[in-house]
Amino acid sequence: MPYEKLEITTPTPVLSWANHSLGSEETKMAKNMASLPFVFKHIALMPDVHLGKGALVGSVIATKEAIIPAAVGVDIGCFIGDTLIPVVDGKSYRIKDLMDWGKEFIVYACTPTGKIVAAQATAKLTRRNASLVKVILDNGEEIICTPDHQFMLRDGTYKEAQLLQAETSLMPFYSKTDKDGYTLISQPYSSKWQKAHWIIARSGLLGKIPRFEGQKTVIHHQNFHESDHRPENLEFIAEFEEKRIASLAQKAKTPEGYQYYAERGTKNILQYMEHQPEHFKNAVAGNGNRGKQYLVEYNKSEKGREKSQEIANRYYTCEICGIDVKTPIGLHNHRRKEHQCNHKVVAVNPLNYTEDVYCLTVPQYHNFALKAGVFVHNCGMSAIKTSFTAEQLEGKLKKIRLDIEAAIPTGFNENKDVEKSVSNWQHWDDFKDLHRGVQDLQGKAMKQMGSLGGGNHFIEVCLDTENQVWLMLHSGSRNIGNKLAQCHIHTARELAKMAGNKLPDPDLAHFVAGTPEFQAYWHDLQWSQNYARVNRDVMMARFKHIVERHIAGGKATKPLLQVNCHHNYAEKEVHFDENVYVTRKGAVRAQTEDYGIIPGSMGAKSFVVKGKGNAHSFCSCSHGAGRLMSRNKAKNVYTLDDLIEQTNGVECRKDEGVLDEIPGAYKPIEQVMANQADLVEVVATLKQVLCVKG
Repeated sequence: MPYEKLEITTPTPVLSWANHSLGSEETKMAKNMASLPFVFKHIALMPDVHLGKGALVGSVIATKEAIIPAAVGVDIGCFIGDTLIPVVDGKSYRIKDLMDWGKEFIVYACTPTGKIVAAQATAKLTRRNASLVKVILDNGEEIICTPDHQFMLRDGTYKEAQLLQAETSLMPFYSKTDKDGYTLISQPYSSKWQKAHWIIARSGLLGKIPRFEGQKTVIHHQNFHESDHRPENLEFIAEFEEKRIASLAQKAKTPEGYQYYAERGTKNILQYMEHQPEHFKNAVAGNGNRGKQYLVEYNKSEKGREKSQEIANRYYTCEICGIDVKTPIGLHNHRRKEHQCNHKVVAVNPLNYTEDVYCLTVPQYHNFALKAGVFVHNCGMSAIKTSFTAEQLEGKLKKIRLDIEAAIPTGFNENKDVEKSVSNWQHWDDFKDLHRGVQDLQGKAMKQMGSLGGGNHFIEVCLDTENQVWLMLHSGSRNIGNKLAQCHIHTARELAKMAGNKLPDPDLAHFVAGTPEFQAYWHDLQWSQNYARVNRDVMMARFKHIVERHIAGGKATKPLLQVNCHHNYAEKEVHFDENVYVTRKGAVRAQTEDYGIIPGSMGAKSFVVKGKGNAHSFCSCSHGAGRLMSRNKAKNVYTLDDLIEQTNGVECRKDEGVLDEIPGAYKPIEQVMANQADLVEVVATLKQVLCVKG
């Protein structure tokens, strides 16, 4: 439905997608928000809007040069418009031109384990007149971006551009063209070259890879351009082996074919000798005794000496950096020492000018390759679509739930031990720079990473309308994020008192851009949001492994789709051609083609959606159904029998400890979705079959 402008007297209008009148307390809170002098354009209320602390949950507030510490969030780092992005059609485009396309395209992304894949992406303008730094790489490339943009390190973690140091190793992206015109990509996890069209196929963009009885499966480029790997240009065909061999034999009889196969064979033998010298020696031991005397005589001759000298001084070109290196062994040593399939930072220099900047959204992998040869993070509730079906879950749901509850702490609980992936998180080094009020909490923060928390946080197994299994969870930055927020809210309140500001609500105390307090808050926001993302990643990895153990015998599987979205956060964005800070308090970003997750209650449907980029909502949508009644009221209104009835068919706890999360305490999710039909389109409709509450 379209929004309605609320008939309340405020300096700034309030637009609502709720399709119902606000209660008196909700109206008062909306008035308080809209009375702040730095609010931009209007306040947008999502369909799930309800009472919160300071500001309504389900509200989107754009502000100029100030921010209210009411949500945890992260800034988006971005690139200047001339930054080149390699696309799978074999060309590289300026990121600004990609935005002008106004449609999806396919880029190269990288998993945390260093495997390059292909993924769909969209481009957008993110800030105007942004401050910039220049990142210089050891391959001579220069990348101009905002100081906070995150670069993917060689170990799969991320670090902001301004924190990169000389000799920092980044996740590399190397490509080249072989003699037949096919694009080859070097896989960082193995250092082996792989044909790009098979990367497209193995990323699932061509559907299931077929098998042809007795024949080899190959990929045909329909336009015969071997560098154009768009899915619509690729098709699987069977290669008839006998015909192929006969054709190759015929080709070998021609002068050109003979030369081609001779050079190819020589190259393969040299590589074999170089990479497996001991195996080669054993394979040829005893060979050549008959021709030894002729070889000795040749080497002693003038012609032989000239040939030996020419070989000893022959130069070979490194395909990674293009430098010429003497002898094959020299080239091998050069690759090992200088590259190891790695890029390194030379320097990071601040720039004294500003520019409009752009970024990509890559929903499944959240990073993308630059033409400069490195991977960077894109602008996470978390859900993955698995390859499992409903039938495979039969009889296993209770055991899966018990295993989840044993593996992932809930409520105020924490992990007994800190697992390796947690202790290796790079941002623990930055803990000392957080607010002094949390400096005694690092140990607790480490043990809570990979824990669910309480309230409306949950872990769910869901089924879509095609009976495909989805894994979903909702959690945030745990105790450390809450403590940081409380510290900064206290600071904002004290500053307001000192300045004599008369605020309608103390929780609307704010920081002004350019002040030390603003910078400190913004820094801690970024750290907290990074913590929240990794917390979800750690839990999802455990969750996925538990399901795989029960269904697939522990064999790791690849998600068919992965979605991450923040529910409470602040970002710098461009709206109505202005740079603003957008605080989404219980709302999800829904720019064009943004994937989002809108969960219902523990007995209702949930939805995976794509944004429509509605400007009046500041490109936002609801983050769930929204509460109809408080937790205490729900406990007074409903009984345990009501909970059992309303969660029929869902494997979950059915005790008074989760009574406040009963579906009846929430708005009907179908109505909420109908109210925001102009904000999002539904990609998948999910129904819970298992739920673990925090």
